[in-house]
Amino acid sequence: MMRRCILVIMSLLPLLLMAQRKVTPVETDDNKVEKPRLHYYDKHGNRLDEPVEFITEPDTVAKPSSAPKYPLLNSMSFGVNFFDAVMLAAGQKHASFDVWADLSLHNWFFPVVEAGVGFAKSTPQLGNFTYTGKPSFYAKVGMNYNFLYKSSPDYQAFLGVRAGFSSFSYDITDITINSGYWNQTNRFSISGQKASAFYGEILAGVKVKIVKGFSLGWTGRFHFRFHTSPGSASQPWFIPGYGADSPVSFTFSAIYTIPFSHKEKKADIADDGKSVME
Repeated sequence: MMRRCILVIMSLLPLLLMAQRKVTPVETDDNKVEKPRLHYYDKHGNRLDEPVEFITEPDTVAKPSSAPKYPLLNSMSFGVNFFDAVMLAAGQKHASFDVWADLSLHNWFFPVVEAGVGFAKSTPQLGNFTYTGKPSFYAKVGMNYNFLYKSSPDYQAFLGVRAGFSSFSYDITDITINSGYWNQTNRFSISGQKASAFYGEILAGVKVKIVKGFSLGWTGRFHFRFHTSPGSASQPWFIPGYGADSPVSFTFSAIYTIPFSHKEKKADIADDGKSVME
């Protein structure tokens, strides 16, 4: 009986050894080797003359492109600034009304042109004269930088600069001078004064879409003068487009935007595995 058991075990031993040799460890992602694949078509769907081998590394990830997200000429906007209309109703003695246009470059940079008319009429509460700034033209050029250039063009948060110029005229009337010594009151006027000013602005603002192509925009501006040519016998109190005593001003604009394209550029993967912008 013992001899038969030994013979059975010896006969089964080769089979057990063969079965042990066929056992392989389970493959994991760490030791798996990516097999090459053959591409018979290019990225446009055209058949290749010869298939191209393409090996994808396990850790290959398409990186986002640093190229602009929107086309070079993305849109053009037109705006009307009516903030000073509200300030006139609140008692302000001067106003500047303008229209402006900007061009969206990649929804990133916005060259801007502004043109308008400014005027003033003020009699200081304790003053002895009336200052009348006749309606005069002014113009500004500059650039805005949109911090939300990767987001929807319907919304902006931007910083900007402007250079402005105005040539204007004004009158100073009802000038009253009292002479205590002679006990007399003299009245006279200085009319037909002409002046010009070249000034700059630094501004910050936002733009918010309301409906379809219509938006509203706000800016806060800090002004500084480069050069002012005074009148022949006086200094101007008000400069069109610049303002009067305060170096700070605000705008509130209704805006209409004409989109050239709001389609985002899409990344594609070329045959060599590189990211390409359409």
